[in-house]
Amino acid sequence: MPTETFTNEVIDISSLPKYEEIALQHPHSDYWKIICINLSVFLGFIGIGAVILLFFINEIRTHAFLITTIYVTLAVILFLLFRASFKKRGYAIRTHDVIYKSGIIAESTTIVPLNRIQHIELNEGILSRVFHLGSLQIFTAGGQTGHIHISGIPIETAKNIRDLLLKKLDLTENQTTDPTAS
Repeated sequence: MPTETFTNEVIDISSLPKYEEIALQHPHSDYWKIICINLSVFLGFIGIGAVILLFFINEIRTHAFLITTIYVTLAVILFLLFRASFKKRGYAIRTHDVIYKSGIIAESTTIVPLNRIQHIELNEGILSRVFHLGSLQIFTAGGQTGHIHISGIPIETAKNIRDLLLKKLDLTENQTTDPTAS
């Protein structure tokens, strides 16, 4: 029996590929419209609630200007934060993994190896269907922290990505279950 020599070489970290340099695909520009509609509906409900309170509670009417100022300020801040967040999102599908980046203040980059993917879900919401967009949700074996939810992908592209990943998953599973597969 040949004896194997144990080696434990030091890796030159500077020679590793830099995931930060990968060109990411950003959500479709129509996805911003969906975000705006959802945010407007949310703010509309808050506005209706504020108007009802102002109409029925006399003590609050004296603070109408303050409440309106807070409401408008909140709306502006939310739109600016969501816009900045929209611009920071991106994804890439590579040979061995999927990368997803998001976040404004706390930037998050998730890299999921294809062999950790358990299943893939393609979602189309009501507004997404209007704009022909979809969302891919990639579930991993690593639990909740490794899941990726990529929104704002043109539906045909999302279907192509799903099919590509499923084919790669099938190949990976066949190679791990069948040692003679090449």
